Amino acid sequence: MSEEKKETASATSSSSAGGNKMVLLLTIVNTVVCLAVVGLLFVSLQKEKKAQRIEDIVAEEPAADEGSGGHGAPAGGHGAPAGGHGAPAGGHGAEAKGKKLAGFGKMVTLDQFTVNLTTPGSTTPKYVRVNISLEVPSVEVEGELSQRMPQVRNAIIDLFNSKRPSDVVSEEGRQYLKEEIRSALNGFMVSGKVKGVFFTNFALSG
Repeated sequence: MSEEKKETASATSSSSAGGNKMVLLLTIVNTVVCLAVVGLLFVSLQKEKKAQRIEDIVAEEPAADEGSGGHGAPAGGHGAPAGGHGAPAGGHGAEAKGKKLAGFGKMVTLDQFTVNLTTPGSTTPKYVRVNISLEVPSVEVEGELSQRMPQVRNAIIDLFNSKRPSDVVSEEGRQYLKEEIRSALNGFMVSGKVKGVFFTNFALSG
């Protein structure tokens, strides 16, 4: 009976020792795996820090372009002074653009017009609804237009009243009417002249 107990105790001890070894082995494997993962993450972060981002490349390119005119030539390209062919920086294109913008006047928007057209031999009335903007060269002319607004509107209404529907239905007819309006307004303007007349909305009804 005592021998059976000894054998049972020995088997239990051997089983416990085997279990402890298995736990130790698993612990070591887990530790190695964790260290490997941490190492991979560290290496990956180092590579990302060293790699140049696209934003950095884009930011550096303009700086490089500003310092040179390309292929070792000074700014302006091929040994020419800035602007090219002795022209000041910006070139002829920038100068022309500046003149074009400088020549553009102020816009004065008038209240909408709803005006009857002349319809000889017809009992059906025809009218036009139009929005008009005037281009003027200065603030002084704009101020005079504001002071003369009743006179301005009267001149425009009189011109429309004298037109038949066929006179304003075509693009050519409307262009001619714009010139007539400009001439009529410039006939009484003192501080300056109206440079342009624009129809921003045009509807023929009736």
